[in-house]
Amino acid sequence: MKQYKIIFTFLFSITFFASCNDSFLEREPSDAISTTTFFQQEKDLVFAVNAVYDIIAFNNWGTNYGSGTDMLRTEIMTDNALDHHSWNDGYRLGNGTASAFDGYSTVRWNERYKGIQRVNRILEGVDGIEDIDESYKNQLLAEVITLRAYFYFDLVYLFGDVPFLTSSISPDDVSPAVDEEGNFTAAELAKRIDKNSVLDALITDLDKITLNLPLVADEKGRVTRGTALFLKAKILLFQEKWEASAQASKSLMDLGVYSLHNTYADLFNYEGIGNNEVILDVQVKQDVDEGEFYTKNFGPNSVGGWSSSCPLQSLVDSYECTDGLTINDSPLYDPNNPYDNRDPRLKYTILYPGHDWRGGVFNSIPGATYPGENIIPGDVLGDGTGGEWNKTATGYNWLKYMSNKDVDDSNFWDGGVHLMLMRYSEALLMYAEAKIEAGSIDQTVYNAINQIRQRSDVNMPSIPMGLSQDELRIVVRRERRIELAFEGQRLFDIRRWDIAKDVMPGVPTGLTYKDENNNDVTFTWGERFFDPNKHNLWPIPQEEVDLSHIEQNPGW
Repeated sequence: MKQYKIIFTFLFSITFFASCNDSFLEREPSDAISTTTFFQQEKDLVFAVNAVYDIIAFNNWGTNYGSGTDMLRTEIMTDNALDHHSWNDGYRLGNGTASAFDGYSTVRWNERYKGIQRVNRILEGVDGIEDIDESYKNQLLAEVITLRAYFYFDLVYLFGDVPFLTSSISPDDVSPAVDEEGNFTAAELAKRIDKNSVLDALITDLDKITLNLPLVADEKGRVTRGTALFLKAKILLFQEKWEASAQASKSLMDLGVYSLHNTYADLFNYEGIGNNEVILDVQVKQDVDEGEFYTKNFGPNSVGGWSSSCPLQSLVDSYECTDGLTINDSPLYDPNNPYDNRDPRLKYTILYPGHDWRGGVFNSIPGATYPGENIIPGDVLGDGTGGEWNKTATGYNWLKYMSNKDVDDSNFWDGGVHLMLMRYSEALLMYAEAKIEAGSIDQTVYNAINQIRQRSDVNMPSIPMGLSQDELRIVVRRERRIELAFEGQRLFDIRRWDIAKDVMPGVPTGLTYKDENNNDVTFTWGERFFDPNKHNLWPIPQEEVDLSHIEQNPGW
């Protein structure tokens, strides 16, 4: 019996031109759109390329909650933060109870392959355009090839070996999925390719097109030569090809285009939009119904936020004291005043009790007082202000990307702060890490790390010279965690360093405070489970397995 099922859930997006101008779709009936009929003029290609950009930083974890916040949300799947809202997709990936039916991983898989499908159709149809400057056409193609590499890298580090498709798929390719004799007819399409073979192919693609990209884009938010080099360095870092990764980062640094923004705090606010540190970001505008509501999603209840990602104590403890020593070694650390004399990036990243904020102080500790200060009400559990489920579960709230302007002007729903996907400080850290791991430690390694530590509003001491490889490894890993906290990078790091098995299991904890009887009380929430034979990869969506017979990841 024939089964007329279309395999690959991402094929539902095959008519990707829905993102383009409706007038273009009126040229032919909707069921006749193809690369041969659509790509006729330069503007056809431009619209199609723009549709690929629309996939970069999607966020659809059950509902459309802002196209930028997805990368931020992965922080709850690390030792940086937790989500205490069990109804949110991604919650179970964070605590180790997810299944192959998880909505978050399913959407991530589908959306990435949707983007890949869009790129493949562009590459197949572009030769039909005659009225286009050749160099401009090559630039546009280089942009989408870079984005396809970005999508594939995302898939590989989340799912491992994946199907590697470099040509588009039509329903005719895969329907019926089973022929009259019961043979599965699309096995090659569902075949998982070794991840390193995929990544090697991406590097080859990037090498071919990098010089076709501009040093500086004519339009903000578009892929540049720096974007391709950054992605190349990151892929090679993932593969532990240390020398090659360091060289890619060095090539980016030598472009002379990027520099560190002078103030760390402004990077994540309106003042920092378009600064020279940005290599690739998500372009959004405030109050235009794009759903970029960072504050509403992640912010504290006192300003109407939902506290969907609450920082954990282990992250807070990772910030050094102002003398450059850890809290375990520094004489400046005072457990009774734990936020004093700390790396300034702590106060720019996390709301902690006593933090100056919005004309008062943030507080989450029952019974705490701050003489002479106005406590902003609404963040203490049981204080009678309501919204209990939306108050912090750890005693801390997220501050990075939380704009007062969004709170005051846009009711959170349509914030316009740009989410940075790639920035120069990470390129410096990738360079330093690759050189350290390669055993090629020289002054440039120290320079790369110290530049980041010595922004004007950070001004942390230089790391001491003469450190061993092991000591520098600890330094650069801590620097990545602090510098890039809540930017969606920690999940990538704990996987490739193979430390997720050490940092994820157990009861996640927040701050500890004294109650009215002087007893220690610690914020905790649930328990996390982590099986290193299973949880280092996300599950292939079950609907994909059922339809295409693709091999599932171990343990799922």
